[in-house]
Amino acid sequence: MNQKEQHLIKYLLENQEAYITSQELAEELSLSDRTIRTYINQLKPTLVSHGARIHSKTGHGYQLEITHRGTFDLFLKQQEVGSIIRGDSPQVMEIEDRQNYILNKLLLEDAVLTFEGLSERLFISQSSVTKDVNEIRERLKDYHLIIQTKPGTGFWVEGLEQEKRHFIMDNFFGKNYRNPLKEQISSSNLFEDISFEELTIIILDEAREERLKLSDIIIQNLVLHLSLAIKRIREGFELKHSGIVVDETSQKEHKVATKIMNRVEANLDIQFPKEEVGYLTLHLMAKSNQTSSHKNEKVHQALIQMIQELSLDIGINLMDDYQLYNGLLEHIKPMLVRLDKNISLKNPLKEDIKKNYSEAFDLTKKHMQSMKIFEVYAINEDEWAYLSLHVMAAIEKNRNTRKLQVLIICATGYGSAQLLRNRVNNEFSNSLNVVDVLGYYELNEDSLANIDLIISSINLSSVLFKVPVVHVSVFLNTQDIEKIKKETKIIDIKSSLKEKNSTTLINEKGTHYINEHLLEDHFKVYTQPITKKQVLLDLLEQLNEEKDPDYIHQMTIQMKQRENMGQTIFSDSIVVPHPAKPIGITTKMAVGIIPEGMTWEQNERIQFVFLISPSYIENEGITYLTKTIVKLVDDLNTQQAILDNPNFNNFQTEFLKIANQQEVD
Repeated sequence: MNQKEQHLIKYLLENQEAYITSQELAEELSLSDRTIRTYINQLKPTLVSHGARIHSKTGHGYQLEITHRGTFDLFLKQQEVGSIIRGDSPQVMEIEDRQNYILNKLLLEDAVLTFEGLSERLFISQSSVTKDVNEIRERLKDYHLIIQTKPGTGFWVEGLEQEKRHFIMDNFFGKNYRNPLKEQISSSNLFEDISFEELTIIILDEAREERLKLSDIIIQNLVLHLSLAIKRIREGFELKHSGIVVDETSQKEHKVATKIMNRVEANLDIQFPKEEVGYLTLHLMAKSNQTSSHKNEKVHQALIQMIQELSLDIGINLMDDYQLYNGLLEHIKPMLVRLDKNISLKNPLKEDIKKNYSEAFDLTKKHMQSMKIFEVYAINEDEWAYLSLHVMAAIEKNRNTRKLQVLIICATGYGSAQLLRNRVNNEFSNSLNVVDVLGYYELNEDSLANIDLIISSINLSSVLFKVPVVHVSVFLNTQDIEKIKKETKIIDIKSSLKEKNSTTLINEKGTHYINEHLLEDHFKVYTQPITKKQVLLDLLEQLNEEKDPDYIHQMTIQMKQRENMGQTIFSDSIVVPHPAKPIGITTKMAVGIIPEGMTWEQNERIQFVFLISPSYIENEGITYLTKTIVKLVDDLNTQQAILDNPNFNNFQTEFLKIANQQEVD
């Protein structure tokens, strides 16, 4: 589904209780009534086979009915509608992309456009096009550029060529332009001694002097190619004979390539082999679609399918990332010519990419080597490393722009809860998305799905969740705002550290706290088959050192209540039972190890039971324990090290080792 279809389903889903008119849908999606009806007719058969249907009622509109919740939820996940339902504001990005598309056509391709044509091409109403063009008109004013309009012809940009280039540099290649490939490469220090801006100016100048029209994506790829060519020469690599024949149809491209190379040689005091001019010509030729339309369509279809499969694999929707699609497309065109001619191109970044960005490299190779357009070629790792740069940039861009999904918890979920929601939205609309507002006793497993952070107006320090919890007042004062900022920063750091496989030590206080709560008397290994009930009873008896006759009974009731709020199973092998509200005076933890595994509810392979009994007085350091357990969830090697030698001393050593890989609080 495209973004508009996803938005349409989202709106119908949010308003299931009533019929929605086509006019209301058209206004919500900035489309015409006719386009809305077309979309709905296209969606109807798809939804019927995926657990839902759209009802039409003359004079009333449309209503969504979910006929099979499980099937429909799976469909939403596969189509990545979930990210939109969670409020990631697709409209905001879409407006930015639309305006960049229009500016690309007007300035980089010197096109004459029509409102009607853009409306059809972008699937938006003409009033939305008018609004976009008016905003573009304002952006052009500072450069003394104007939009001229002629009835029956269309509109275009007029002004001095120097000002056009100035605008292009600032808006397509300047610091405020969101160019994920440039940002990723710049931050990685792969080209720390090469000026992208200088190369961009050279390419832009020479192309426009010869009236060769290049889009921002093509210029971006040319800058990347030139940077790699410079790096190859400096490191002693040479390009073998390109086999590229410059005929009459490519004289302009060859002239531009030669002038670009001459300027780069003069500016950087290096000497390109003549083969590099031929290869740059190939890139410039590819931009004009000189391959057959049939071959272009094959590349297009293969790319769409590959990006869809990649999106499903990594759980990130890249289907609407036009920069990824266009970047790969413009790279693949000359690549296919090169493969046909057996031109081998060494990649000086290959080892750096494989070492520091192995995830992106492996994903690129996995998904792209199965593309039909490549099936007849033997593609080496140098090529996969080139292509992985685009995938790296797309993944990183998504991670940087994704909002954290937040659940707000209050005593009842009403009144003051809505006040807190409004304040959170006002302060953090750009970084947080409030998924729902719930009362404490409304919590369940479904409500915690896909949540990154819990913001609560009641103290939940004694209740364990797999995600961080921030305790605030309903008025969200300055201190509360700082607490949320600190926690969201930690979440971002964790994501970054996980990507780079880096770790930092927790403070001495945290290590001391964990040591205090790892006691051999609270540790038990099970070598025979055991039941959930017996494990809980054993561990509770270990914790009941005061022999309080009511402690085990109350803990059992509270643990059952906590399970009703949501699973305490943290992974396929780890469970963390604990009470909904604290019973004990001091915080305690008992650990059960079951090397052969045991059945716990529907899970048949639970091997670690961490029974935590929080204090009803204070739980200042309990997060050290929970963070270490969460870290253990992802560390299968440490789990295995404990299971291979399941005694207390080994467990204590390995658990503290994990603790010392936690981020600073």
